[in-house]
Amino acid sequence: MTNKDMKDHLKDLSMNMSKAVQDYAATTNKLATHITALWTDLEFKNLRITELEGSIQDKDFEIADLNEAYSVQLKQIKRLETENKELTEICGGVAHYEKKIKEFIKKESVDN
Repeated sequence: MTNKDMKDHLKDLSMNMSKAVQDYAATTNKLATHITALWTDLEFKNLRITELEGSIQDKDFEIADLNEAYSVQLKQIKRLETENKELTEICGGVAHYEKKIKEFIKKESVDN
């Protein structure tokens, strides 16, 4: 190779290297932009997850309160059913005596 050929070869090599460096810089810049976008998206997702965890915790507290209220209502229902049963038994006895009293009054009124 002659000196002129060597200079032309080195010139082509430096031009190609310069173009490759520019392409690499552009690719690195795009990569950095994508990484920044991904981190921003990740932060947004993490904030959303934190919000949802807070909502879940609030709903868990609501469920616990409703379960407690439900338990109290079940106890009240049991107590009222027991009272109803006792009152039904008492009413049955009263109805029996009421019937006897009416029969007695009818007999008395017929006799008069």
